[in-house]
Amino acid sequence: MEVEQNIDTTIQKDDGVNTKNPSDGNKDIWVILLNVFLALVTILLLGYVAYRNGYIDLDNVFKPKEQTEEESNEENDASNDLVIQENGETTLNTYEGEVLSAILPSGWSITEYMDGDGTDMLMDTVEYTGLTGLTVSYNNVPILELIAVSGIGFIGCPELPIFTDSSEAYLQEQVEMNEEIQENMVTYDYTNTPYSDFQWFGKDFRRVGTTLYFDTVAGNEYFEPQCEGGLVTVPGLRFEDSDGYEGVAYFYNINEEASAEQLETLDNILASMMEI
Repeated sequence: MEVEQNIDTTIQKDDGVNTKNPSDGNKDIWVILLNVFLALVTILLLGYVAYRNGYIDLDNVFKPKEQTEEESNEENDASNDLVIQENGETTLNTYEGEVLSAILPSGWSITEYMDGDGTDMLMDTVEYTGLTGLTVSYNNVPILELIAVSGIGFIGCPELPIFTDSSEAYLQEQVEMNEEIQENMVTYDYTNTPYSDFQWFGKDFRRVGTTLYFDTVAGNEYFEPQCEGGLVTVPGLRFEDSDGYEGVAYFYNINEEASAEQLETLDNILASMMEI
């Protein structure tokens, strides 16, 4: 009897060691799921913080590929200031002359006049070298004409345009100069008038309708134009007479019948000019 009792006790101990509670496996699964859930919550919180601080742009993330490509093409088109559509044409050509080069849309042309040609404002008894005339045309119709002039000057300031960024000190200087010589000055108020800005051989120009103005004092926040709207000086355009005098002044004429699109194209052509 004593032997049998010991055998039963041993069997009971072995069963206590090898038997596994089914609830233990369920607990392990819930621990794993809890860890996954906490990880996802952490990732979402980090993403939200990054979005609020501007590190993630959801518009770019979820934007359709086609839309992104379309906007990229539009930006490339907008950055090309020289592509001016004229009756649906966008073909560009490079012009290279004796003095300058330029980019011309289809239908546009440039004619350079050298050594006294292209002007009737120079003395016949003197020989000239250099650019003495220039014409920019569309379909053979002159849109801009430059005519070299020599031996002409102005006393005082006969006329002065006023822009929103004009200098009051510059205006007062011209008024006082006219008072000294007892001359009147005509002012043109362009503070509410549309105009175009461009650089011609690096010089700041403004076109109001068919009138050109250039900044006489570079390097400040003001636009201080010349006192004579019909005369321009352009860096890179010059001529010289047989006495060694260098001329830089040109009368100009812009076609009054030119359309707004043609005038805009003219601005871009002038801005594209480079000295050879």
